[in-house]
Amino acid sequence: MELSMWKNSGQFFDWEGHSIFVQDTAASNKPVLLLIHGFPTASYDFHLLWPDLAETHRLIAFDMLGYGYSDKPRTWQHSIFNQADIAEALLKSKGVDECTMITHDVGDTVGQELLARHAEGKLGFRLKRVVMLNGGLFPETHRAILVQKLLLSPFGFVFTRFMKKEKLSASLRSVCSAGLSDADIDAAWTLMAHKKGNLCMHLLIQYMRERRENRDRWVEALQKADMPFALIDGVEDPISGEHMVQRFEELVPGKQTIRLAGLGHYPHLEDAAKVLGALKPLLDRQ
Repeated sequence: MELSMWKNSGQFFDWEGHSIFVQDTAASNKPVLLLIHGFPTASYDFHLLWPDLAETHRLIAFDMLGYGYSDKPRTWQHSIFNQADIAEALLKSKGVDECTMITHDVGDTVGQELLARHAEGKLGFRLKRVVMLNGGLFPETHRAILVQKLLLSPFGFVFTRFMKKEKLSASLRSVCSAGLSDADIDAAWTLMAHKKGNLCMHLLIQYMRERRENRDRWVEALQKADMPFALIDGVEDPISGEHMVQRFEELVPGKQTIRLAGLGHYPHLEDAAKVLGALKPLLDRQ
């Protein structure tokens, strides 16, 4: 699906005065899949998986606050907790009380917070199954690339002014083993530049600090997950590849791990067919 079609087929949801872009296939007779994207992109990351997954599931995805076609406030204290609040409010607004969750990158961290609320008995919906793609589940194994380090530095706000399409392209391609299409790079830049979103990247990257501050809560959330859970990982990822999977197996034993050889940080964009091949058997299980 082209980006223009993705935008035109979407809708907007109001959360505390902020406009949140939402995709919803609205198939009321199918089980719900909630998809949460990563940094610095948007829900369009899932467009290659969308047609196949929509055959069997109702798909709901949203651009997190500060990303994609959603509002990008530069005076807002962006946090993982707020993004989790948005996910809960969105599903409540649609009357969804049960879903399977698929997450990627910082979306994994949002997923960990939702899992923590589930463990506390405070989550507003039931998690039937969780599947996480490449992400920084553990601060000690997250290997930030240069752009992330610059954005997180005290001069991050200055660096955002020099963030251009060429820099974004180089950063994204540096973490992908199988490569990204020019169309996906163009889409990533269009989504980042929308509403001058490149100027708030240093605010969004603060999730890296939150991961350290809330490590125990979010690691325990993985360990306490009592629903079917799987980690699908492009193991060539320099940020959260094989080294992260090994740490996951050490700290969260008993959960399923699926290694995708030859793929990097964006497996669902690098080789959607391979990711679907891993996903479908998981989703077909009762």
